[in-house]
Amino acid sequence: MQNIGFHFPDTLGAALGWMLLHLLWQATLIGIAAGIALLLMRRRPARLRYWIANAALAAVLCAAFGTFLFYYGSAGLDQGAGARTPVTAGIAAPPATQIHLAREAATLDNAGLYEYFDRQLPAIVALWFLGMSLFLLRLLGNIGYAHYLKTHLNFPADPYWQNLLDQLAQKTGLGKTVGLVESALARTPMVVGHLKPVILFPIGMINRLDPAEAEAILAHELAHILRHDYLFNILQSIVETLFYFHPAVWWLSGVVRHEREIAADDAAIRCTGNALAYAKALVLVQELALTPPALAPAFAGPRKNRLLRRIQHILNIQQSKNLAMEKFIGVCAILLVILGIGFTQTKTNPTIAGPAIPAAQPVQAVNGLSGAWQGTIENDQVCMSLVSRSPESSWMNGACFKTSEFSALPTTEADFTLTRPAGTITFRGKFEGKEGYGRFSFAPDQAFNGWLAQQGITGLDDNQMVHLFFANVGKDYVESLKKAGYNNLNGEDLSRLAIHEVSREDIAGYRDLAKELGQNELSIDDLLNLKIHGVDREYVSSLKKAGFNKLDLEIVQNAKIHELTPEFIRQCRDLGFSNMDLDEIMNFKIHEITPEYVQQCRNMGFSNLNAEDMMNFKIHEVTPEYLDDLKKAGLASLSAEDVLNLRIQNVTPASISELRKMGFGELSAEEIANLHIHEVTPAFLNQMQQIGFKNLSADEAMNLKIHGIDGDFVRSMNKAGFENLSVDEVINCRIHEVTAEQVQAFAKLGFSKISVEDAISTKIHEVTPAFIQTMREKGFKNMSLEEYIQLKVQYGEKMK
Repeated sequence: MQNIGFHFPDTLGAALGWMLLHLLWQATLIGIAAGIALLLMRRRPARLRYWIANAALAAVLCAAFGTFLFYYGSAGLDQGAGARTPVTAGIAAPPATQIHLAREAATLDNAGLYEYFDRQLPAIVALWFLGMSLFLLRLLGNIGYAHYLKTHLNFPADPYWQNLLDQLAQKTGLGKTVGLVESALARTPMVVGHLKPVILFPIGMINRLDPAEAEAILAHELAHILRHDYLFNILQSIVETLFYFHPAVWWLSGVVRHEREIAADDAAIRCTGNALAYAKALVLVQELALTPPALAPAFAGPRKNRLLRRIQHILNIQQSKNLAMEKFIGVCAILLVILGIGFTQTKTNPTIAGPAIPAAQPVQAVNGLSGAWQGTIENDQVCMSLVSRSPESSWMNGACFKTSEFSALPTTEADFTLTRPAGTITFRGKFEGKEGYGRFSFAPDQAFNGWLAQQGITGLDDNQMVHLFFANVGKDYVESLKKAGYNNLNGEDLSRLAIHEVSREDIAGYRDLAKELGQNELSIDDLLNLKIHGVDREYVSSLKKAGFNKLDLEIVQNAKIHELTPEFIRQCRDLGFSNMDLDEIMNFKIHEITPEYVQQCRNMGFSNLNAEDMMNFKIHEVTPEYLDDLKKAGLASLSAEDVLNLRIQNVTPASISELRKMGFGELSAEEIANLHIHEVTPAFLNQMQQIGFKNLSADEAMNLKIHGIDGDFVRSMNKAGFENLSVDEVINCRIHEVTAEQVQAFAKLGFSKISVEDAISTKIHEVTPAFIQTMREKGFKNMSLEEYIQLKVQYGEKMK
């Protein structure tokens, strides 16, 4: 079976095609059956409806899989008979010997229908595969983003909230640890992860809630964890990805997501017993929330109609029975009004050109933009704010214009205009004293737009022409850009220059400044960056006075972005960092290294820290309190490198005490950090003691952990005859992949007691039981294992 761009085997392609066709009616029937069941169960607990919808999705998957296997097997059987079996949709395929008779007995119409669909199978499978690939990319993106949320820009929540979560977890019987963090990326509370779940709260949100409200939210997320909703959500998304084309699948999936949240709501209320606080928290979080990741069960979703239904369920508010009738009456009334307006306009303006706009109506833009305006007269200026919103675009701008630019400033409702090269704004409204308001429309000047096109500047839409209007961009501005060498301008470049109000004087000044700094040419992006960040000659002069004479444009921009001032430079030098370059000083500024922090480090005994060490101390939050804790734990006279390593590995006095309880006596800072790096835990050491490894040194414990030695491996080697193994012997066996199965295989050949060294040698030299058996068949019998090893070493491949 072939299609453009890829190739399916005939058997596989046919089975996929017929599976997709049959799924159209199968999923529909399953959806109808599920709908009836859900209707009958509408007054039963949400968790029951949740599992009914899940079972329906599973039934869709099973139906598709069964159909695929049926046609795959039938096609394979037919191919064995010499031709592909055309299986009629919905009819069981008979054995190969009966298929021919069935075809002859079929009607011409059925045969034609079958042949038509059979010819379309390549296109059907190709279209399905293309769509499935796009949805699969979306699913993988959602999984990746969920992992990104779990691992980036997260901060531990206050201990008070973590303790509250632990108490709730204990109350609900959850047998795993759940982390609670505040996330800079999350926009609503959510659970991420299945094996190691984490509850994410948007930064600052949890502290804005009452304890009862926060408890309700945490109980809701714990309900998701207890019910394994994160995992089921992924499985549900896989079904959506495979059968994206069927509305029944999306409807069932929507029911699953809604009932999942209702079930979690019920569980949270049972846990906290406070339905009102829960409903308040739900509304508050919904107002603050954006759309959560598709795979993360979130406290508040993006659909407010579902929010209303959830709140009605939580507070036991019965939906009015007259709601449907009220909606019907309302829709009919709206339709009558629309029909009446249309009839009136038809009678008044029967011409093809359409109705004329009455003078009393707000102005409307025909080809441009329209919106509302507010203005204030200040001396000889009018400062105006204009807002335009539409489904296609929205913008807001404010500017002051000279009163002489307007055609008039009416005190009664009337039209007045403001014209510039880019177009004309027609206002309708009035001024009451010095305050004015009304509606406006903008119409671009087509002649000016045509002139720009002649200059090679094309692609300007109405929004961009508005920016040119506010910046008062005219022919003289464009010609000055051309003279300055910007001959390849496009509409986007001109629009950006207008938005950031880069004037001709700005451009001339920036070009002169760039030449002084050794850069002869400035791009449009360079001009914009200089304008945006406020780089000017005065700032460059201040850096030169501070001793930095070798400057380029990029480093000056970076310094300005990070608000590097001459005062901060002097401050760094006064602290003793006299030889720092501009990049190092900027790093001090970025990481907020203050004189107070530098003095703290020196008081801790680190008086000779260089700039890099000082930044590392600050980045990893090395504080006097942390150093005091290390001294109390018995670690004194530490170097800066030792302190950083311990801090990076999150070594605490408690973890040091734990290591000592495990039998490690005097440990150096480096050994402690390495034990933390390799996750040598009490549980691991207890396991090693149970298999006979007692009084381990730090290096031995780390080597065992690094090579993945566990109790099962050592016990398997003991059963194979290797008893009382040393740490080095066990590690060597693991390194050379010596297994119990290998030792037992040699025992069957008569080598019942081999040494560890021999076992390792057989692995190194690839002396296998099969090799020994082959050698014996060639006459090399009654030899020791060592002799077989020597035989392989001396003759190698020649022995074959």
